[in-house]
Amino acid sequence: MWIIRGIILLFGVVGLVWLGTLNAGTKVTFRFFNWTYFNLQLNVILVVTFIAGMLVWAVGAWIREAQLLLRVGREKKVCRRLQDELEALRNLPLDEEPVEGLPEDMP
Repeated sequence: MWIIRGIILLFGVVGLVWLGTLNAGTKVTFRFFNWTYFNLQLNVILVVTFIAGMLVWAVGAWIREAQLLLRVGREKKVCRRLQDELEALRNLPLDEEPVEGLPEDMP
C-alpha cells in the first residue's frame, strides 16, 4: 500500500513542478471566499494548495490511526477477559461435590 501512495505522491509532485514551470511568471487574481488577492503568482497558489492538501491528508491519517489504536485497545481488553474466563474454566474441579439434602441416586 505504501508503494501506491508513493507513486501517487510522485505523480503529484511531478505534476506540480510541470504546471509550475509552464506557468512561471503568470500573475492571477485569486479569490478565496470573501478575500481577494491581486497579482499573485500562480506558482505560489499551486504550492500553497498542495501543502494544504497534504496537511488535510495528514490530519485524516492521524485520526484514522487513533481510531485503529483505540480499536486495538478494546480488542485487547476483550481478549484478556476471555483469557481469564478460559483460565477459570480450566481450574474448575473435575469432580463435583454432592449437594447436601439430595439422595445420592438422584440426578
